[in-house]
This record gives sequence, structure tokens and C-alpha cells, in this order.
Amino acid sequence: MRDNLNEIEKFSPFGGELILEEVAGANNEFKTAENSVSTAKGQDRDMYSYVPKSGCPDAKQGQVLFVLRSSASKESAEEALKTYGLDKLAEERHFTVLFPNPLDGGWNYAQDPGRDDDCAFFVRCFAALPKSKGGVAGFNGMMFYLALDEAGSAMLSTLSALHPIDCAAMMIGGYPEGYTLPEGVRQPQVSWLYAKNAQAEQYLNEVNGPLAETQRNGVRVMTNTVNRNIRHFVSEAGLTPEEIVKAWDMMFSEARRWRNDTYGTYQERTNFTEWGFIPHVKDSSLGVNDGFAHTWYEYVPESVRNSDQKVPLLFYFHGGNCIPLYGAEQSDWHRIAKENGFIVVYPKASTQKRWNCWDDQGEPSDFAFVLALIEHMKKLYPIDETRIYASGFSMGSMMTNALCCAYPDVFAAGAAFNAQNLGYFKNLKSTFGTLGMGGKQYTEEELNAPSHTKLIADEKNKDHKYRIALIQNSGLLDGLGVRGWPVKEADNLWLETFDYWKAFNNIPVTPFVYSDEYETGLSADVSCYEGDDQRFIHHIWYSQDEEHLPLYQVMVAKRMPHAVDLRQIRFAWDFIRHYSRNADGTLSYKE
Repeated sequence: MRDNLNEIEKFSPFGGELILEEVAGANNEFKTAENSVSTAKGQDRDMYSYVPKSGCPDAKQGQVLFVLRSSASKESAEEALKTYGLDKLAEERHFTVLFPNPLDGGWNYAQDPGRDDDCAFFVRCFAALPKSKGGVAGFNGMMFYLALDEAGSAMLSTLSALHPIDCAAMMIGGYPEGYTLPEGVRQPQVSWLYAKNAQAEQYLNEVNGPLAETQRNGVRVMTNTVNRNIRHFVSEAGLTPEEIVKAWDMMFSEARRWRNDTYGTYQERTNFTEWGFIPHVKDSSLGVNDGFAHTWYEYVPESVRNSDQKVPLLFYFHGGNCIPLYGAEQSDWHRIAKENGFIVVYPKASTQKRWNCWDDQGEPSDFAFVLALIEHMKKLYPIDETRIYASGFSMGSMMTNALCCAYPDVFAAGAAFNAQNLGYFKNLKSTFGTLGMGGKQYTEEELNAPSHTKLIADEKNKDHKYRIALIQNSGLLDGLGVRGWPVKEADNLWLETFDYWKAFNNIPVTPFVYSDEYETGLSADVSCYEGDDQRFIHHIWYSQDEEHLPLYQVMVAKRMPHAVDLRQIRFAWDFIRHYSRNADGTLSYKE
């Protein structure tokens, strides 16, 4: 996959050079929203790093290739870069190359407890990147591996068997004599075999099945018949620069392992150029926020481009410290839009990659940005103004909640993922103080002042009892910034959010009573499990209005941390698509 829409924005002072980086044994975790890793502590070690002079995209879209060789010398890393054309490939495809250095005795693929755990070492290498001299990081779901010899191939197979979530894709050859794959957890693994390896092929056939075999560019491709993103390639052509380029284009660049389940989930990547995304990068044409140069991406299905038929418009707001195209791959809203004939816009937060969901007057207004985008889209396309929807993840979920309560006359429905209505309940200062991100000491008056979002929402809803269809989503393991699940105490921002939207939609608000019937601790008018694997806990509340509509819903995924399962996105669409906003402000439901 070759795509040129990911902005190249990370440039290292050591770009184009091979540099030595320290990897502290105590640096066993890296915590950042949606890109966290953690592992066991170990010995202080080091690695060589090559960051391309041509630059890399944002870390959330960044790829990292670990190259395993038997020597720890700089000369061996330099030789590998040149011999296999890795430096040239990295410059062309904009990824970082790491050479983790083995200890004396080579790679610990047999998991000798008396030696350092190399599986954990690889994760510590990744965790070291954000604060490294190279200064360029990547995404934890695109940690790729290349083994240059048999020992490295055995090490990567051990990693895959024991810690598959830390191995998005690997390229391996044969095994050393006597090596046997550990029993492990037997999870799917995207792989490329460049040498005959009957043991590895048998293992991959088992963990990746059921499979269908095809041929592509002279390579056998074994693809899972249920999830086509689970596949392995059998070439046996040996390790050459040409073989690595082929593996990069056919496998590495199309692999992404999202950490939204115990062992991760392979999800299709998006070639934004082929999909026809329309980029607006640092575009000041909207005429808001004193000419601020905003960024957004539009996806308009081909079926809509030359049609006069009015279509829905949906916004998806990325999480904090993220970017729009990451949000696009995370949510796949454009695939649902293509299937159902509506338009998606992926905007970028105006300030520091975080949404101004409080509409704080000291920062550019993301509310003004979104309202201007609506007008912009109406000029270009036949937008159905009655069916404008908001959706977002994490801080984008805060933005979704904020827009829905401040502009219920504009939005018909919302699908919020993994955060509460902080834009209404707190102001910018108190929110950042609560999250431990602000260094300044604020006065009680500053901390307790109502947000501008609350002022807008309260005024908007003072004389008109709006209703809005809203579904909140989360993961049962997600406790970012708040008390986690299950909800056991009344003092909880989730409950404040639930009660706000219940009252908003004329749903009785009763004192919280913990229920152990479902893992969330919640009870509702209707509660059930969804999905073939019963993964989703679904709560539904009905409005007491005459229509008795299921206006407020909560869906929580088992085994999931701060992430998204694509099935939640589809559940959300199946809910919000029925609702439209009438000219008089009332809400309509249509099958």
C-alpha cells in the first residue's frame, strides 16, 4: 500500500544517521492515550536506531521495523541497512528502523529464566522511542519485525507465540536445529516466510485458519476466510532487498494490530488516496477563529459525488493527542458511509491535538470550526440538514457530548466513545487539573466557573425541550481519567453524564443502585448482551414522551481497554441513522 495523504511531520536531528539509543531496564511502560505499552523490567541495554531523513508521520500513524541480527556491533547494523536496502526503503516509505542489540549468548528464544527476557526488551525499545535522541515514535499496533538469520527467526516466533499483541507482523526464515515453538496462546499472526520452514508454516496454518490460498506476485498467500486481514505469505525466495520491498508493500504496510482485545485485532488499513479522501491541510478558507488555518478530511462516496439526493453528514472527532487520519482508521466510518451513502468529515482539533469541548474563550473555538464546516459542506454537497450526526473517541467523545448538548438544534444524534460530558460539567482549568495535566495553581473561582459549553447548553435548552438520540460506548477495562468499571459509587462522572442525558430526554432519573446482574454495575429499561461472542453489554433507556423512543443507550465491551471495537461503530450507526431533526426542533424516528 502506498499512500501520500499521511502528513510527514516528524523530523529527527539525527535523520539519515544510525545512532545508539539507551534502553533502560526500568523503562518498562509508556503511557499515552491509545499508544500505551507495558512489559516486565529487565537489564539496561541499548539499540541502534535509523530515522529517515525524509521524515515520518505522526506517531499514531508511524511504523517501526525491528531488525534482528546476531551481532551487537554498529558495523553489523550499518551492513544490514546497506545490504538489504533498508535505509532506502525507510526513506521512501517513512518508517523508523531499530536494531535491538542482543546480549552475549545471542537471543533468548528458549526463554531461559536466568537470562534477560528479549520479548520484554523489544517492548522497552518501543517505549524508549518518544524520549530518545532520534525523537520519532510509532504506533504500538504497527511494531514490525525482520529476522536476518535463524536465531532471529526463532526469537520472533517465540515473541509471536507468547506475546502476539506486541508483534503486528514478522518476516522470518528457517529455525536453528532443535528449536521448537513454545505452546503459547495460539493467536493469529501476520507473517512472511522467506525460507522453507515446515514447523512455522504448520503453526501459522493452525492459528490463522480457516484459510483460502491464492497466488500474488509469485507468493503463496494464505488468508483467513472470516477476517481477510489475518494472513501469512509463503515465498521461500530467500532474503533479498527485492523480497523485503515485496513484503513491505504486500504485508507490513497493510498490517495493523489494534489493542482493543486481549490479544489485539487485525483490522483493514485505509489507503486514503485510493479511497478519494479530500484533504484540507491548514486551510484558512472557512473564515472563522480570526483566519485560523484549520485541517480536516472529507470522505464523499462515489455514489454521492454526482447526485442531487440529500444525504446525511457525520463528523468523527479523534482522541486527544491524535490526528484525523488515525481516527479514520480507528473508526472506519468511511466504510459504513460508502455502504449507506452518506458523507464523513474527519476534522483536526485546533489546539495541541485536543478539542476545545469547553468552548473556552481563550482558545480557538472548535464549535465555530464545526459549524463553519457544516456550512462549507452544504455549499458543496446536497446535505440533509435534518440528519447531521456527531461521533468521536476519548476527547472526541467529550466533543461529541458537548456539541450534542450545546447544539441539539443542529445535530440529530450522537455516538460517543470512551469519555463523558466533561465539556458541560467542568471547565478547561478544572478538567486539566483533574487529569493531572496542568502545572498552574488555579483559584477556587477559576476552577468552579461554569464552562462556556454549559452556558450555551443551558440557554439553548431553557425554552425548548429538545431531545437527542445518543449512544455512549466504553470498554470494561477502560478507566482513563475516571473511576473504572463497574460503576459502584454515585460519585462518578459516568453517572453524572448518564443522568444528564436521561433528564435531557425525559427519562426518569432515579438514585443510583449498584446491580451485579451485568458487569457494568448498571441497570436500565432493557439490558442485554450483544454480539456472537456476547462481548457487548447493552443498556437502553426509553423516553417518557408519547413516542417512547430508546433515545439513550450505553454499550460497554468486555476485555477492552481505552479503544474501539468496530462492531460498536456499526451498532452506533444502526441506532443513530433512524433519527432526524425537524425544522421546529423536534426529533423524528424513521425505520
